[in-house]
Amino acid sequence: MKTSLQKLIRTVQSELYFLKRAKDALYFHSRRLLRRPSEDDFCALRFIPEDLPGCFVDVGANHGQSIESIRLFKPRSRIVAFEANEELARKLQRRYADDPAITVHAHGLADERQSRVLFVPVYKGFVYDGLASFDRESAAMWLGPQTLFFFSPRRLKLRESRCTTERLDEQGLDPLFIKIDVQGFEYQVIRGGLETIRCCDPILMIEALQSSPPLVELTRRLGYRQYLFDETGFYPSDAPGALNSILMTPRRAGAVTRSRRID
Repeated sequence: MKTSLQKLIRTVQSELYFLKRAKDALYFHSRRLLRRPSEDDFCALRFIPEDLPGCFVDVGANHGQSIESIRLFKPRSRIVAFEANEELARKLQRRYADDPAITVHAHGLADERQSRVLFVPVYKGFVYDGLASFDRESAAMWLGPQTLFFFSPRRLKLRESRCTTERLDEQGLDPLFIKIDVQGFEYQVIRGGLETIRCCDPILMIEALQSSPPLVELTRRLGYRQYLFDETGFYPSDAPGALNSILMTPRRAGAVTRSRRID
C-alpha cells in the first residue's frame, strides 16, 4: 500500500513539475517542524554516545535531508557535507551560513580527484535531483513502470553537468559517522577513504549496500559487519535491513552496543 502511494505521488509530481521548489521547501520545513528524520534509519543515531569524538559526514547531501536528520538527534555535532551538484551545494551553503558547526563542500567524493559528468534524471520537466549519479545507468534506471504510473521512456531525459570529485582521505576529517547515498557510486567513495576509515573506524550508513557485491566484500575486508537496532540499541544481525545498512567494526561496536544473543 505504501509503495503504491509513493508511486502515485511521484506520478502526480511529475505532472506538476512547476511546483517542485514549493514542494522541496514544504518538505524541509514540515520535517523540521514535526522533528521527523528523512528516513527512519536515522533514529539509530540516538544510540551513539555523546562523548565519542569525531564529526558526522554526509556524502550526497542533496537538499539537506540528512543534515537535518543528524542535527535532530545530535544537535551539538559537527557536520561536514559533500554535494556534487553545485547548484544544490550553494543552496545548502546559504542555508547554513550562520551555523559554524555545519560545513558544506560543493564537490563529490570518489576514489580519485577528477572532473566528472553528473547525470540528473528529468521526467516530464520534474528534476529528480535526488537520483543524480556519476553513473549514467544508475541515474536512468530507477524511474520506470515500477516507480511511475503510465511511464513513458521518451519523456525521461538525463541532464548533464560538470562537477568535481575528491577523495575522503584528502579531506583531513576524523569521522565518527559517515552516511553515503550517491546512487551507485558508494564503492568509489569507500575506495577513496580507506586510510580514513581504517584510522577512525567510523559507523557507516550506506544506501542499497546489498545491491553491490563488490562493496559488500570491501566493507567485509575492512572488518565491518551489519547492525540493526530496536528500542534499546544496536545488535549485530545478518538479516536484511531497511533502506540503509548500518555497519560497524568490532572496536567501534564495543563502544556503542549492548550484549544480545543472536538467534
